[in-house]
Amino acid sequence: MEDSPFPSHGDVFVLDDLPANFTVGCDGTSFNSALPFTGFRDIPFGAHLIWVAPSESASSRSGYWICTPERDDAQPGHVYVKNWDKFNEVLCDPADKVEMRFQTEILERKLPSLSPYRLRAANAESSHNLVLSQDDGDHPDLLGDENIWYQLTSAIRPELLSRITGQTQNTWHVTTTDSVVGDTGLTKEARLYASETPRLRFIFPMNARLINPQAMGQERTRQALDPTGWVLDKLESPNGHYRPGDLTGEFQFTFLVGMHLGNFSCLEQWFFLATQLIFRSYNLTVDRPQQARSLIQTFHAQLLYNDRYLQGDVFELMPEFAHKLRLALTTYKIRLDEKLSVLGDQCTPDHHAVNLTFSSLESWLLRYGWDLTGEYIRSGNVMLEDGEMVQAELSDFEDEDERGEFAPTVVEIENGRESGLLSWDA
Repeated sequence: MEDSPFPSHGDVFVLDDLPANFTVGCDGTSFNSALPFTGFRDIPFGAHLIWVAPSESASSRSGYWICTPERDDAQPGHVYVKNWDKFNEVLCDPADKVEMRFQTEILERKLPSLSPYRLRAANAESSHNLVLSQDDGDHPDLLGDENIWYQLTSAIRPELLSRITGQTQNTWHVTTTDSVVGDTGLTKEARLYASETPRLRFIFPMNARLINPQAMGQERTRQALDPTGWVLDKLESPNGHYRPGDLTGEFQFTFLVGMHLGNFSCLEQWFFLATQLIFRSYNLTVDRPQQARSLIQTFHAQLLYNDRYLQGDVFELMPEFAHKLRLALTTYKIRLDEKLSVLGDQCTPDHHAVNLTFSSLESWLLRYGWDLTGEYIRSGNVMLEDGEMVQAELSDFEDEDERGEFAPTVVEIENGRESGLLSWDA
């Protein structure tokens, strides 16, 4: 990466040696280019995903994340140069710094041929204050190009991208074939594309226990039913390397890489975060309402973006996970109502904002036929794997899909003992 030799209204991303008849994507825009495409200019502040793929084949997609810093208009932008490797069919860095310097030296001549970035950066303050209404049509600012990409990437930062990808450069390479650490049960689609060596690492991988192995007694039971405590311990530990917003950032990363690059391993991680972590962390709505609201709002923005700007439906791509997500949202709604009712007069504006944000999401989900108001909750005895019995409310459809060493299962009790067991008594 080099500084531009002349002032610019943003960063520049040069695509060198990209052949004709390629599909090119930059954030929410993608198109087929019949002629060799040379790149983008005037890329504004924020995180951006730029990718390419041959139009005439089913080849995997290859792209880069970049993070454009805030700067004055008079300050020069950065120049990123990537080459097309026709043998491996991926974007890559130039072979040496000499080639990169050559590219930047001729940039002024190339600049008129570069495509301007058509989406303006969102105003960060106004984006943070957005509250979705019962009808998303009442908030054109949220659905407009200015704000929607910010909603999708607000928590993606350079440190997070370096940790996820293991890359320490100022651009982060991602492809369709990248697999996720901990993904031991890839879907058929993910197995088709996944590389042999997992590359993407998340704070809560799919094979992780959602309970602190050191937790004992009631705390262990609470974490088995609601991982909020374990999530906060991981994100807020003074000895850790994470930030509270990193869960939102990983949620955003997995959705965008999954949908734009067709990475099914990332989509599976996204469903895992939604069904097993985000919409099971019920106490997060009370303990960290701003964080809970951010996660709900991100999820809603992702569905809006999918509906308005993407080909293909994330729920249709993985219908078995969509069913679990619907159950998780149904339970989450009831838990949210219960917890806010218990708070009563102690509810803060942040707590009310969580409720409003989820109500807007709930209303929007009706277009999928997802009614979250049904009577789907019942009480039952839950036995943890160490034998402890607890009383809990469970989904009427199926047991809540707990994970980890102390995953609870519903059993029938007869005369104080589990029924259906074999007996060796005479």
